[in-house]
Amino acid sequence: MKKVLFAIVMMAFALTASAQAEMVTYDGAKFSVQHPKDYADVVDDWTPGVVNEWKKDANHKLSVWPDEYGDATLETLKDWGNIMKQDFEEKDEGWKVDAPVINGKYLSIRMVAGDVVQYYYTIVEDGLNFTGKMSFLASEEAQYKPIFDAVLASIKKK
Repeated sequence: MKKVLFAIVMMAFALTASAQAEMVTYDGAKFSVQHPKDYADVVDDWTPGVVNEWKKDANHKLSVWPDEYGDATLETLKDWGNIMKQDFEEKDEGWKVDAPVINGKYLSIRMVAGDVVQYYYTIVEDGLNFTGKMSFLASEEAQYKPIFDAVLASIKKK
């Protein structure tokens, strides 16, 4: 029942997000994801032809990294969130880091520095972790948080 309710909530987020921003689909070799149309592809410097990041400007960014050797599992997601929170607090000076939020296979951590909000996430998906971040202006959080939720719901392993 929880999974059905979660799916309905995520669909509602997707509908809200699509009403606020036109979304397009990136269809890569390892995954697909929907992202705002005005976020341009950023080709990976290490792997030509692979896109893992999208950017509108310096304050509006999104990344999706599939990791076949990811450390997080459904059983350890809470511990993973605490480790990542501590890591961000120690290494990313100036960020106020909120407590991790876990919803099924999704982990997210909200951080704020100055006028920028950044959400880190990990998704546990069939032996693969997806990790990344999405950032935007704090003044736009009401608009971009539903978009962030829709992006997470759209990430699909191939």
